[in-house]
Amino acid sequence: MSKRWKKRGLPVVLAVLLAAGIGLAVEPAAAQRLPGTGKTLTFAFTNWTGDWLPTMVSKVLVEDYLGYRVEIVDLSVPVTYAMIAAGEVDVFADAFFPNQNSLLAGYRRDLEVISWHYDGTVRGWAVPTWFAQEYGIRTVQDLNNPQIARLLDRDGDGYGDLLGCEVGWTCHDQINYKLQAYGLTRLYRQIDASEQMINYAIRGALDNREPVLFYAWTPDWLLAVYPHPEAVTILLDPVGAWPDDEAPNEYGYPPGRAGILVHRDFQRRHPEAYRLLSQISVPLDAVNESIYRQVVLGETSDADLERHAREWIEANRETVDGWLAAAGLR
Repeated sequence: MSKRWKKRGLPVVLAVLLAAGIGLAVEPAAAQRLPGTGKTLTFAFTNWTGDWLPTMVSKVLVEDYLGYRVEIVDLSVPVTYAMIAAGEVDVFADAFFPNQNSLLAGYRRDLEVISWHYDGTVRGWAVPTWFAQEYGIRTVQDLNNPQIARLLDRDGDGYGDLLGCEVGWTCHDQINYKLQAYGLTRLYRQIDASEQMINYAIRGALDNREPVLFYAWTPDWLLAVYPHPEAVTILLDPVGAWPDDEAPNEYGYPPGRAGILVHRDFQRRHPEAYRLLSQISVPLDAVNESIYRQVVLGETSDADLERHAREWIEANRETVDGWLAAAGLR
């Protein structure tokens, strides 16, 4: 998906013409006066549906109001940090913390977060509510039961399956840390398929009333379609084992937040883009809706993703105009 964006990044004049048609941009005649005209910014996408709305809102505004051409490249999270530090990528519009705390600490001399989108996200291990009630499962520690593990063995390998995160995502390592800390590795294994395959498996299990154990989080589509606690129960984690000094909540994970990450030299190289990006803040409910439209409604084409961003911008025109004014573009 991101490779298509890279191949055909929207030409500046066309972007301005399209945006002007719905009242988003300056007059096309002024396009050559925009500070980003003839320049390209590279944005990272890390193969998470939650990346798209913050990334596309940032892309649309930088193209329409500053004249840049934006390319989006598909990278793993660790490679994203390394390439921004090396100057090969300019912007990661949806860096997620505390999952990426260690990466940011490792590159603290080179990288900085210049704006925050949302905070207070929920994360934890979840099961269908009917399953929790029928087998008396309320906490992560209740999983330490061979009978429960057998019921959650979806692939017949003798271990209960925890549908988790892709390899390379920090949450993959966090899940393995918790499994080890609680002595659950003798009973369970994390299934680390792609986000799309995990989503498919979770939906199938929930729709067919099958036992399933999975990692749930927001922003995401799942808790909108299968709400907690009516359909899905997020297990309490009173022990709260965690690999660093962040304080976990009742579900055993610190609340998450997302922001826009750039190189510390970005302000000098692209001062106008820095000022605009430092104002952008996409809320949690909007990202949840975008993920729902991608996963449940199938709206995943390039045109769909840009439309989601433009629709959100128009629906929140007063907020966006405030960003533009603060960036000196009004």
